[in-house]
Amino acid sequence: ERLVIRPTSETIIGTMYAKWIQSWHDLPVLINQWANVVRWEKVTRLFLRTTEFLWQEGHTAHETAEEAQEETLRMLAVYKEFAETELAMPVVDGEKTESEKFAGADRTYSIEALMRDGRALQAGTSHNLGQNFAKGFNITFQARDKSVQFVHGTSWGVSTRMIGGVIMMHGDDGGLILPPRIAPHQVVIVPIPRGNWRETVLPKAVEIRDELVARGVRVKLDDRDSQTPGWKFNEWELRGVPLRLEIGPKDLEKAQVVLARRDTREKTFVPMAGLGAHVDELLVTIQRDLYARALAFRDAHTVEAETYEDFKSVMAGRPGFVTSPWCGSATCEASIKTETQATIRNIPFASPPAAGKSCVACGAPATAHAWFAKSY
Repeated sequence: ERLVIRPTSETIIGTMYAKWIQSWHDLPVLINQWANVVRWEKVTRLFLRTTEFLWQEGHTAHETAEEAQEETLRMLAVYKEFAETELAMPVVDGEKTESEKFAGADRTYSIEALMRDGRALQAGTSHNLGQNFAKGFNITFQARDKSVQFVHGTSWGVSTRMIGGVIMMHGDDGGLILPPRIAPHQVVIVPIPRGNWRETVLPKAVEIRDELVARGVRVKLDDRDSQTPGWKFNEWELRGVPLRLEIGPKDLEKAQVVLARRDTREKTFVPMAGLGAHVDELLVTIQRDLYARALAFRDAHTVEAETYEDFKSVMAGRPGFVTSPWCGSATCEASIKTETQATIRNIPFASPPAAGKSCVACGAPATAHAWFAKSY
């Protein structure tokens, strides 16, 4: 039995679409799959570049070029919304250059995130394949006017690289910091074992857990006897739980708990009355603050360079994003990469027009403001 491994699935999908699609009535075909794929990486990096990885990849076939382009941009917007809303990861969305686009695509779009070491991470891509794969695999359909036409295709995907992005963007020397919206445990309750705590503190901790769970909060009650509270604090910080709730005998007397944020390590004393609403609000605040912190870091590490000397000077270290006018030449792009290790991450949709500007490297009239960075 033959075993087929692949870096991405256009070949498999194209073969089947050619069999399945006969008429415009069959379109659009919108299929998403989760699959493990294999790539021959010379240098592997956990989560970011591994020989085998799990990802989600979509493959669609459309009746018109306009529908395919709409789908391509729709999925990029889905990835951007997911990254920013769920992962608290600000990204720059835009179009890849001709040199950086997916082989066989008419146009490739990406979302790019900036990690805390100053390197860019391509967090997701969406490709308008035009009719290139349709012609390669003879994916045709009978159109409304009875003519035979090739479909217009798209493909798009994100992978476990997103996990690496979350770790690098939000983590610190103490371990993970997980945004509340994706944290397996949003709150960990740590009872303080003093005296007959199992008869006094623990029942109250269970009551608090049940109240929070009823509100839809994902809660872990750590009532283990085998470890000290300090050991537990360290473990749950390492695991990135957004909020720790401490409760001991003295807290019972005062009808309060201690809440400790993972992102700021700030501790506050909170009355038990109205605790559920306070926790809900604090989780929203932590999610918002993580995004704001990441965005502020990106803004602080995004520099505009108008001259090549300034560009090279900034790129000498690990600066983050450098925005510069670019002429659109692949030769110029390759020269910049060779000399500085910087690549054009994309041409952002929100990039200002480059009319009247000169290319940062060759001085020719610029066609776009490109975002450069060293990347993974």
